Parts: sequence; C-alpha cells; structure tokens
Amino acid sequence: MTRRGHRSRLDAPRLIAALLALLCLPITSHGAVLYDSWTTSSSPTGSYVVTVQHNEDTSTWDFVFTVDPWDAEGLGLFVDLGDFDLTDTPVMTGTSWEPYLTDGRITLYDTDADTKACGSGCNINGLNPPLADPDDEWEFIFRLGKRKYDGIQTFNFSVNDSALAGISDSDWGLIAVRGRHVCPSGSTHPDDEDDCDFNGDKAYATGAVVPDFDEVPVPGTCFLLGLGLVLLARTRTERAHGTNK
Repeated sequence: MTRRGHRSRLDAPRLIAALLALLCLPITSHGAVLYDSWTTSSSPTGSYVVTVQHNEDTSTWDFVFTVDPWDAEGLGLFVDLGDFDLTDTPVMTGTSWEPYLTDGRITLYDTDADTKACGSGCNINGLNPPLADPDDEWEFIFRLGKRKYDGIQTFNFSVNDSALAGISDSDWGLIAVRGRHVCPSGSTHPDDEDDCDFNGDKAYATGAVVPDFDEVPVPGTCFLLGLGLVLLARTRTERAHGTNK
C-alpha cells in the first residue's frame, strides 16, 4: 500500500465526523417568551397562544398572537413589563393577519396606560389581573380586528426595540387578552362559526421563556446522511486500496 492510500483510509473517519458535526447541528434561533396557560373570568375561554421574540436583524420585538385550535378570535392584547416606561416612540411594523382579509387591522391603542379599555366594545373589566406594583400600567395595549366576526386566526406585528431599551426575554411578564366569538367545547372556527357566537372572554397569563423556541432537531436525516457518507468513504477507500496494491 502506498502512503497516499494509507492516508485516505485514515482521513475517511475524520471526514465523516466533521461532516456529521456540521450537518447534524440543531437549527436554533434566539429564545422566545411563550404565553399559553390562561386564568380566565369566564368559561369557556379561547385557546390563545402568544409569542414574543427579539429579532436582531430588524431590531424589533416580534409578536405572534394566534388561537390554536381556532375556537375564538382576538380583539385586544394588553402587555405588562412591570415597573417600566417606554424609552422611545413605539413604531409598529410587519403587521399581517391570517387568513388575510381586506378589513383586518392591528393598531397600537395605548401605551404606559392605567386603563382596562382597548377600544370600542373592547375591555377587560372584571378580570383584575395582578399588574406589577408600583407601576400598575400596561406598557402596550393592542387592538386586534373589529367587533364583528372577522374570520382571523393569527395576528403578526412588531415593535421597534428602541422603545424597549434594556428589556430582555426574562422581563416579559403579564399579558391579558380580550377575546370574542368563543366557541363551546369541541367546536372551532370557521366550520362551526354559527355555533361560536358567545359574547367573548377575558383572560391573563404569565410568560415562560423558551430558550430554543425554533430548534429543529433532525436525527432521521442525520442518520441517513451519515450512512451515505460511510458508504461513500468506504467505496473510495476500497478503490484507492485496490489501485495501490
């Protein structure tokens, strides 16, 4: 065996290990704050899921408000960051909703406000969420959609992070939701929308930090890639060995 053939046999395991290490690293992003466990003043309540995630590329905090399963619609969202006052003028960007309707909308109704209102026909009166002392204010109040049935399941929007200077994932605290068109248990929008005509509900939740919110493990793919690389390296080594006999 020549020196070249011997080196090929030694390099093959190292090559396989290096490629697997690169290909099988989990795909991760920055953490997110997840709200999905609710205390409510009414029954039933919607299956609300809210995530807040910092986006370094756009210098924004990105919000996703959805209902999964789709058994209610969102009308108002209240966000409390404890004893904190906004540090800049909040600017909303990236607003969208799904399914998309021409009359859908997302607006920033109020900031740093001691109020239970989120617009016409929208409030959290009687909910009494435990706002942080001594601030007792909602840093953000968003109005989502209109009072009528809009057929919207998910709202997406962002706020400039300059308005939240010094805030990190762990600072996101209490939020409250004003929902409407809440379905009875077992029914969902839009197929059962005729049965989902309740006045609405009010609920609050405390966020949980999820460090690797977008982690996508791919063990099956790694196994197949590894097997393919092993077979390829073995074939090339055998050919080199046969050539240099």
